[in-house]
Amino acid sequence: MKNYLVEGLTVKIKALGSEIGALAMILIISVVFGSFAPQYLTFGNLIDILRTSSILFIVSLAMGIVIASGGIDLSIGHVMGFSGLITAYMLVNLKLSIPLSILGGFLVGTLLGCINGVIVGWLGVSSFITTLGMQMLVVGLRFWLTDGATIMNLPRPFRWYGGGMVHGIPVITIIAFVILIIMVFLMHRTTLGRRIICVGQNSEASRLSGINPRIYTALALTLSGALSGIAGILIVARNTMANVDVGDRFLIDAITMGVLAHVVFGKFKVYGVIMMTIFMVMLMNGLTMLGVQPSSMNMIKGIMLIIAIGFGKFIQYLSNRKRVQREAF
Repeated sequence: MKNYLVEGLTVKIKALGSEIGALAMILIISVVFGSFAPQYLTFGNLIDILRTSSILFIVSLAMGIVIASGGIDLSIGHVMGFSGLITAYMLVNLKLSIPLSILGGFLVGTLLGCINGVIVGWLGVSSFITTLGMQMLVVGLRFWLTDGATIMNLPRPFRWYGGGMVHGIPVITIIAFVILIIMVFLMHRTTLGRRIICVGQNSEASRLSGINPRIYTALALTLSGALSGIAGILIVARNTMANVDVGDRFLIDAITMGVLAHVVFGKFKVYGVIMMTIFMVMLMNGLTMLGVQPSSMNMIKGIMLIIAIGFGKFIQYLSNRKRVQREAF
């Protein structure tokens, strides 16, 4: 009986190896930066890390879902910014209510994601080309809508979503946590989510098993647009204004988080994305406190992304090699 318990515990520890490793990385950088920068572990800085992680998590999750389906969404940051810009435009220029403006921004993001999905899924155009085209389209739409002007004077109740607190916890973090719970259920406990992941792993095998890859490719990009819309609304609420380029800088970060989570955890996991997001935000925050220049931090992100992609390809090569050896015998 004792041996069975030990073996069972060993199997569980191995299964949770990626999660334990990610938590260890977060703990290590907390200790390291806390030692060199005492203000790193202060309550105010931890709250700032939570706020930043919350927005980045939502947009990285959007990218992670598309990567899990076998594609990529280069329009994610621009759709995010345009959704936030639409919400601000409806609030300030059209004088509409907060709920209606938020709904408008969310629906715009979802619609743009759906358009990407239809073009990729049904017309067979690559997600790279389609979303690159959508990116350029959205850039034009933003300047057409605002003439390049910044939208200011957002209502105070709306700004609460980006900067408010509930019992010491940022509202934006509470929203991100709710999205985390919903997406864990949707992607890991429902047929829809499992089929999206299945299509990304092997589209042809999915088709032969009765799954229509077109539908789930389109749904993945639609989910990406919806989540990008939410992230855009929240970033505008946090910034208390809407620039024409709001959201653009999130593209590279979203790709980095999506790829890192996939490589570290071996497959797409929603909680893997949040763990990698927290790790990256804590790392960048600590480097900033130590005086590292933004250009150097971008280099670090780029290096991490290249290493992650290379490591992922290497693991895939080893896996394919082992499979060929098994089949040979």
